[in-house]
Amino acid sequence: MAILKVSRLGHPVLREKASDVELKDIKAGKFRTLIDDMVETMHAYEGVGLAGPQVHLPLRVFVFEVQERVAKRRGVKSVGAGAIFNATYEPAGTDRITDWEGCLSVPFLGGETPRYRRIRVRGIDHDGEAIDVEVEDFTARIFQHEIDHTDGHIYIDRMSDLRTLGYTIVL
Repeated sequence: MAILKVSRLGHPVLREKASDVELKDIKAGKFRTLIDDMVETMHAYEGVGLAGPQVHLPLRVFVFEVQERVAKRRGVKSVGAGAIFNATYEPAGTDRITDWEGCLSVPFLGGETPRYRRIRVRGIDHDGEAIDVEVEDFTARIFQHEIDHTDGHIYIDRMSDLRTLGYTIVL
């Protein structure tokens, strides 16, 4: 496995709409190494999600995992590792939650970002099987954040009050 270079805010790949991945290529296992490398990279940077454009690949794919230590620190449920290709989402209700959000492509900054509390996600898993699932709370936030990356959006675009944007570490 390898740690991939993470694209930073300002790189054009982060603002492009990513391309769908061919089902036949997913089923043939052509992306298994990439998925492993993306998970390894996500862990190395202590993230909970990572999308193709964030590793300089304009592809509609993202990985996710909320490890137990992160879940305890944030007061959320842990979520096992996974990958979703060609994901889309739609709200599953009108409730929104504003919470702090950060991004590996915008290091050391975070801000309060409104997101739907519950969403319906459709896509393809790493084995090429269709996914149609509803997720909520922190998992819904992760999925919206990563799917936004594949659409060329960054969480800052969703912030309703940029005054909440600030540094996450003290130098």
